[in-house]
Amino acid sequence: MTRDEMFAYALTQPGAEDSTLHGGRCVRVRGHWIVNDNADPTALALALDRATVDFLMATEPQTYFQTPHFEGWPAVLVHFEAADDARLKEQIDKAWARRATRAQRKARGLEA
Repeated sequence: MTRDEMFAYALTQPGAEDSTLHGGRCVRVRGHWIVNDNADPTALALALDRATVDFLMATEPQTYFQTPHFEGWPAVLVHFEAADDARLKEQIDKAWARRATRAQRKARGLEA
């Protein structure tokens, strides 16, 4: 997946908006970023819960990683071109679900 494809996929999520953060491009849901540009041109940041961040870094450290700037935060950097597209889309879906409303999650079958 390319940088543009990653942003495009994130923008297909309900309520997603193209935005900026610190001068870079990001995708927001309800005002919170879910995908964010990074200084490293080979990576983008994903806003995920800490358990998922830890799991991704442990299972695919060549793809999912953190710099000191992100340590301690619920976000992970991803070398998007090296990532498995299906798994990356799954992570974008998870980032969206963290910020979506309960009604949006329910409409997607994520809540009973």
